[in-house]
Amino acid sequence: MENAGKLGLHERYGGHALVTGAARGIGRAFASYLAADGFDLLLVDREAAETNALAEALTAEHGVEAQALICDLTEPGLVEKAERWATDYEIGLLVNNAGISPLDPFLEIPLETHLTTLEVNCRATLVLTHVLGKAMAKRGRGGIIIVSSASALSGSPYFCHYAATKGYGLNLASGLWSELRESGIDVLAVCPGMTDTRPVQDRNLADDLPFYVPIAGPEPVARGALRALGKQPIVIPTFADRMSAGLLSKLMPRSWTLSLVKRSIEKMRG
Repeated sequence: MENAGKLGLHERYGGHALVTGAARGIGRAFASYLAADGFDLLLVDREAAETNALAEALTAEHGVEAQALICDLTEPGLVEKAERWATDYEIGLLVNNAGISPLDPFLEIPLETHLTTLEVNCRATLVLTHVLGKAMAKRGRGGIIIVSSASALSGSPYFCHYAATKGYGLNLASGLWSELRESGIDVLAVCPGMTDTRPVQDRNLADDLPFYVPIAGPEPVARGALRALGKQPIVIPTFADRMSAGLLSKLMPRSWTLSLVKRSIEKMRG
């Protein structure tokens, strides 16, 4: 993993960093950079073996205390768990990264899957942001990152509900960026484009596509977000994604953008 340099976020926010969806992909990259910056870590994920292994590896490599909090964010009791975490730990930085992204025609995706997506992408983000944000406000400092998506900027066929849930995170973070600035809390929405979240040695998604799409690994996404925190309300973390988002969401009519995205996804799905 490329070194992000000394971020200085632990000095700014103190305490622990809590990362959801920490076992893989973008969440794992966030956890690695934050451990290198000096944070003790709370790694929230439902994948017990991978999360425990990551906690052990980060503790050994960086000399921090990394704990695995095995948790399915859709199960009842999340509010009580979040309140307990806020009481038991001083959490200076929250990374709302966990997400579900079903890809299929909207009406062919089971309603239960849509509801689970809503639970993870919206309700869990709301609960953790509210509960841990209140604790941060009492201390007068903290940071909150919400991982949204470039699809939130314009919507997306075949990702309709996913894009809608990511729009929730985008707008929640944007409003809180302004509302909480006087409380000493920095808030950021991260809008990555297509990201290959598989292990580095297995990343060949770009080679599998029948057309060119800029695809980032999770490390540039996490690194770009951490560098932007406290400086702006929204970040599109890679240059290629910024160019693509500018073309699709600002320069082209929405109808053209949706038609182009629809054809592209149909090619990808075969």
